[in-house]
Amino acid sequence: MVQTILDEPLYQKFNLHLIEKSWIEFFQEQIKQKYFPDLLTQIDNEYQNRRCCPSQKDVFRLFQEISLPQIKVVILGQDPYHQSELIKHRDGSAEKRWVADGIAFSTQKPGYIPATLQNIFLELGREFDCPPPTSSNLLPWVKEGVFLLNTALTVQKSEPLSHMELWEEFTYSLIKYLNNYNPELVWIFWGKKAELIKNECQIADKFSIISTHPSPFSVNLGVKHKFFGSKPFSRVNNLLIETGKNPVNWLSIEKPAIK
Repeated sequence: MVQTILDEPLYQKFNLHLIEKSWIEFFQEQIKQKYFPDLLTQIDNEYQNRRCCPSQKDVFRLFQEISLPQIKVVILGQDPYHQSELIKHRDGSAEKRWVADGIAFSTQKPGYIPATLQNIFLELGREFDCPPPTSSNLLPWVKEGVFLLNTALTVQKSEPLSHMELWEEFTYSLIKYLNNYNPELVWIFWGKKAELIKNECQIADKFSIISTHPSPFSVNLGVKHKFFGSKPFSRVNNLLIETGKNPVNWLSIEKPAIK
């Protein structure tokens, strides 16, 4: 059975044996197709021969943190943060860790907020008339039903978009699976690449929120659909309420933990 397959050494390297049980059917379907074992073999080779982000054990972390029925919203990112940062502990010790933590836009360094996430938080603060969050740990959003998915789940250190093509078939399969599972999911597509995926996967316009990407390089581009002022968070909640679901508590993000 699939649990036995996911317990095999290759899949254990990615902690796939720890995914939430509602995802097993999806991964079972992927494993039956040649592309998926080939993909993980290739990604495993990348980790053996190059420095890649996030940690290999965190590549599928998102699928451990949220069940399929819990998902209400999907926010599509690009690829993980591709740098490391020094993390200081309360006992005075320090270590370098990857910024990426397996959840799109989230980081595992307390108090470190990358520029793209700063812009996301600025828009959030303006929408709800409150100070921007001070923690970059977005796990509370995931627990609220927000599926923070990167288009590519891995990247080479300091080489943005380096694994994008490798993950394309997996990502398209996942997005189509999610859309078929729940056609009333709300989707946020930031940037032209995300909008292209929306069109190719035939996501309904009614449940799609589109704008420029919150990256500093693109946040102010374009005449229409600019990120600032697009009010994605309240629009998501309005759509959820329309379909009889509870709104997301976007202000649930915790303050940085002291380690």
